[in-house]
Amino acid sequence: MQSYPSDIPVVIVGAGPTGLTTGLLLAEYGVKSVILDRNSAPMDIPRAIVLDDEGARTIQSFGADETYVRNTIKGEGAEYFDDNGVAFARVGSGAETYGFAKRHFVNQPEMEAALHERIAATPLCEVRFDSDVAEVNEGASDIVVNLTNKEGAAHQVTAQYVVAADGGRSPIRERLGIEMTGSTYAQDWIVIDTLNDTDLAPHSKFICSVERPHVSIPAPNGGRRYEFMLLPGETHKEVLEEAFVRKLLKPYRDIEAKDIIRSTIYTFHARIADQFRVGRILLAGDAAHLTPPFAGQGMNAGLRDANNLAWKLAAIVNGGAADGILGSYQNERRDPAWAMIQLAVVMGDIIMPIEPEQQAFRNHMMASLAPFPGVQDYLLKMKFKPRPRCDQGLFLDLETQPLESSLVGEMITQPDVDAGAGSEKLDTFLGNGFALIAQDKACADALSNLDVSLLGGLPLSKVVLDNGNEAVADSAVAAKVLDERGKPLRTHRDQILLIRPDRYCAAAFSPSDLETGLQSYASLLGQG
Repeated sequence: MQSYPSDIPVVIVGAGPTGLTTGLLLAEYGVKSVILDRNSAPMDIPRAIVLDDEGARTIQSFGADETYVRNTIKGEGAEYFDDNGVAFARVGSGAETYGFAKRHFVNQPEMEAALHERIAATPLCEVRFDSDVAEVNEGASDIVVNLTNKEGAAHQVTAQYVVAADGGRSPIRERLGIEMTGSTYAQDWIVIDTLNDTDLAPHSKFICSVERPHVSIPAPNGGRRYEFMLLPGETHKEVLEEAFVRKLLKPYRDIEAKDIIRSTIYTFHARIADQFRVGRILLAGDAAHLTPPFAGQGMNAGLRDANNLAWKLAAIVNGGAADGILGSYQNERRDPAWAMIQLAVVMGDIIMPIEPEQQAFRNHMMASLAPFPGVQDYLLKMKFKPRPRCDQGLFLDLETQPLESSLVGEMITQPDVDAGAGSEKLDTFLGNGFALIAQDKACADALSNLDVSLLGGLPLSKVVLDNGNEAVADSAVAAKVLDERGKPLRTHRDQILLIRPDRYCAAAFSPSDLETGLQSYASLLGQG
């Protein structure tokens, strides 16, 4: 019979990618957590299939970029076809702004297995399956989680906070009475995951057909995912029959039953929780938002939640911040999550019009834009995708930055750098905490004179980026920038950047204001 801790800083409910990532991030910040899941084991079926660049950067924090991401399929863009099989648009893979490809095609069970391997290697996080959370009762200074195990025995775990990453039908969200705003698509889709596919192209194919819109997506291990819209009058039972699946796939391959991993029906939602936090309970992942798949952002939105939330919980648990900073979780995540949902809706409208007149409009629009490849590129490469940027939250002087291109409030780029041992990614030297980045001699000298190694209860590292000025600081890592991705950082070349653990720029200080600036940020965290 498995045991449970009686008292632990954070309980995470749900052992999907969001819950596992939250636990691993907390471990990197030195905070213990337990992950509870009602299932008896990880789900062994493909679900999420896209890991984006921000998601890859998040799991880089605990080394999974080396153990997992490098073995995924790096996406190389997409093609869009009409009813005649003619490609009316193609897009490439795009720049690796944050250190990784825009898209990696993944097998979710394999990804979760990689995350479980990381958890097995740390004493600060553990997973307990067969653990059904019955209720959570919040007190003045803690929260009690009541659960039952596989045998039906009751257990209690006392925590400071609970992260509810328990899925789109979140029982915790339902018990809290939190409403979901948005809509559900009228059309269901059949999703077919296959093995031994003859199409090994490392890019997605959108067949924008008025007869039946569908998508073909690369999958690891020589597989491919096909998604077909159900048509009026078709029943779930009918479309899941093997003969019907064979008919759908016939234009692409003759498939044997052994090569069908699964076929299932998906209902697509565009919905978001009205609240992300109630007291000591915080919603994350599908419990907080449900995204249509057209932009590949469902799982990645949950990883963004984990990246934003984990360091704040750690700062509080470590005594470096006040509970009030958790108000910034909703402020920083709800609007961006909703913007991503709307992005997916727009992409669905562009690539999967249902009615003939909608398709005619789309085709006319694309034909009209043909002489303007930049505009067409803007649409199909999703360059209207919101940048990783916050308009409010735990940032200093966010609305009064003197530079129009200021990075304050935004995720910084991740160039390759060389600190003397060859090319490595910048985050390797930023560490798992706060970081200060200097780029000229005056700023480097200010770092040398700074006798501070913690901020908000988390480590504060120091990095001097050499852009040819040979600036060096004692007690700081000196690294040479190797590519153009470091160029946006040069906007603040005569300032010191304060980078949050989630790689967002929290503030920009002049060298003379460094110490008072750090004190101001500590005050923003409720420290002192």
